[in-house]
Amino acid sequence: MFDTRELFSRMSLEEKAGQLVMQDFVGRWEVPQDVTQGLAEGAIGSILYFSGCNVIDSYQLRILTEKVQTAARSGPWRIPAFIAIDQEGGQLAPITTGISIHPGNMALAAIAENEAPRYAEKAGEITGKELASIGITCCFAPVVDLCEEEGLPVKDNRYFGSDPQKAATLARAFVQGLQKQGVMGCAKHFPGQRNVDIDSHFELDVVPYTYERLKNREWIPFQAAIDGGVAMMMTLHAAYPQLDPSGLPATLSPVILQEYLRKKLGYQGLVISDDIQMKPIKDTYGIEGALIRAIQAGVDIVIVSAGVREANRIIAEAVRKGHINEDRFNESVLRVLDAKKQWIKEEFPTEKERKKVCAIPVHLKTVQEAADKSLTLIKNSAGLLPLKPSPNQRIVILRPTMGRLVMSDNTNFYTHSFKDIFQEYFPHQKIIEYSFGLEPNETEILGAQDWAFMADYVIFCTYNAYQFRKQLELLQGIQVFAKKDKLITLVVRSPQDLVEVAPKVETLVLTYGVAECSLRAAARLIKGDIAPRGSLPVGVGLQEQEKERMFPRGTGIQGW
Repeated sequence: MFDTRELFSRMSLEEKAGQLVMQDFVGRWEVPQDVTQGLAEGAIGSILYFSGCNVIDSYQLRILTEKVQTAARSGPWRIPAFIAIDQEGGQLAPITTGISIHPGNMALAAIAENEAPRYAEKAGEITGKELASIGITCCFAPVVDLCEEEGLPVKDNRYFGSDPQKAATLARAFVQGLQKQGVMGCAKHFPGQRNVDIDSHFELDVVPYTYERLKNREWIPFQAAIDGGVAMMMTLHAAYPQLDPSGLPATLSPVILQEYLRKKLGYQGLVISDDIQMKPIKDTYGIEGALIRAIQAGVDIVIVSAGVREANRIIAEAVRKGHINEDRFNESVLRVLDAKKQWIKEEFPTEKERKKVCAIPVHLKTVQEAADKSLTLIKNSAGLLPLKPSPNQRIVILRPTMGRLVMSDNTNFYTHSFKDIFQEYFPHQKIIEYSFGLEPNETEILGAQDWAFMADYVIFCTYNAYQFRKQLELLQGIQVFAKKDKLITLVVRSPQDLVEVAPKVETLVLTYGVAECSLRAAARLIKGDIAPRGSLPVGVGLQEQEKERMFPRGTGIQGW
């Protein structure tokens, strides 16, 4: 492709600085003129796609991506761009159409221990193969943060669970599967995001953990990803005063990035920041200050969204003035150029190549197997499962709207229908789907009661009911008519809902998400086409007096 050192010697300071900048844009079929110009002039070295801004389906995205690379290669040095997306699977999959989506990290971790690594690697492999056929070079996955068991609610399904060794095994397997297909993996969010009610998009978490604690727990999955050759590491906007007493967020901390990540963990790959437009960074340091501090700290690529097109000039000027050490700057530029030479192919994939691998039957079969093996049966005390309805009986699905509960979430963009999926598996029954708000009002609760009265069987779904407690009122309302011999409860988001609903119902299943494969797995399990095999990868329901979990890690009924 190019000789890195020769190219480096010929580039201007602004062009070098551009290699350290990852930006976004709004456009689905065309690249905006200012972005095209920035790519061609070397002001922008990388592009990040977001679901709402850029994605329709895999067909459209390949076309858009080709235009991005054409613009990047039109410059005097013909340096291609890194093109990244957060295609994690499950809860966060910006490409929802024309692609295979695995059930997500928590579902993968729910699979039996002897099978989970193989399915994690397969999930990475399928994700990598399909992204590569679209021209995507970087997948910001996997999340390797641990889901702590501190008595706090488990909000998301993006974690591999709370066992650091299992998370390490699955993280390494996913990374290796992904990168074997030529797509860079990215372990996130270093030094480790806590399971607390603080969203780093809006607030700065101050994490009290010591080095010993991190080394022996949170960093085990990060170390496994590093040992597995992960190409990228994303930083977290959180402070770790036990590591860096200055209180700087990890993204801006030379101590955390240089002394701990580089030296103690031995990481040699690319360090990429989370978006510096997030409030804890932007409001305190400003975009200019954050750019300078991040690169001086050891970040190689800075994500700066929202149309900040002068980022490379800010960086270049900071180098000239000595605010960024020139050796530190050059180190990152060379690391980025070396990685582009290693990872980006000369030939862009054709539409024929995309059609050959995206959402093909063998891939869909594998992700379905993973979802099937993840489903976790918590209670079947009424003996209702497997369900054996008579012809023409009415099965009513009562479910909340699949809302976007956190920033890193696009379940609201899923278009598959519960009704259509269940109808495939129950062709001789009448399937009804009734949806209501996350906090159902009196009218919605009354409507649900009407359907419960008319149903032969009711499948009631919770979606973070521990948080949106009107769902529990609805459950109580339908139980006037849906007794234990006709009520099946599906927890389709956080396993924390077990604490609320388990004492109230007799038939209870965890799906770990609402990806299509997870809903198909639910229908297959309810029908009896598959037997339950999954187990909880994180304990929930801390009982303060006993210091035990209501549902410890490993909970799950195996088989019928």
